[in-house]
Amino acid sequence: MIDVFRRCPEDTQSYANTVISICTEHDFPFWTAGGRILEGWAIACQGKADEGIQKLDEGLAAWRKTGARLWLPIFLALKAEAHAKAGRSDTARKIIDEALATSDETGERWAVAEVLRIKAGLLQVKGRAAADEIENLLRKSLETGQRQRALSWQLRAACDLVRLWQGQGRNDEALTLLQSIYDQFTEGFGTSDLVHAQALLRGLRANSVNKKAETHVAGSAAD
Repeated sequence: MIDVFRRCPEDTQSYANTVISICTEHDFPFWTAGGRILEGWAIACQGKADEGIQKLDEGLAAWRKTGARLWLPIFLALKAEAHAKAGRSDTARKIIDEALATSDETGERWAVAEVLRIKAGLLQVKGRAAADEIENLLRKSLETGQRQRALSWQLRAACDLVRLWQGQGRNDEALTLLQSIYDQFTEGFGTSDLVHAQALLRGLRANSVNKKAETHVAGSAAD
């Protein structure tokens, strides 16, 4: 799961294959199913969406067959991501709504910030929702992460919110938000989420400098 959160599908697949092999040998159906779900997500992330979705479905069916409901919100979120990669955005949105409903039913909310963030991203596809609705979802994701002190979820939500604000010309607001969250990290700067945040911050700072320069030039010309 840590490799899933680090966005490392190759490593995820390697560990998942080991899990499946060991659990199949010793007849542990519960963890075999979990391994299959993670394997499916990893395969989908590596450009084989349909194959990955098939394995995800097999894993989820086997997981539910054991009677387990634990981790279903995050597993369904991974399935929604896989369908989005396959271009099936309508299906992905239905699955992410199922993930949120399951979270409400079971009370398992540790990953709800990420589920909300994914839903916001799905609604952005082909302009299926107003910018205000998308922003509200991202703010809710961010606030949930803050209440849970889940810094990584906060960073992901902030990055998505920043990209939305950039398109609206809200550069200074975006820079303040992202910098405040980024500055709380003390390690992991080589992980994909933090590398992405670094790139966004560089762009925001450059934009801020350019705007100040343009304002100064315009002011000098007016004088």
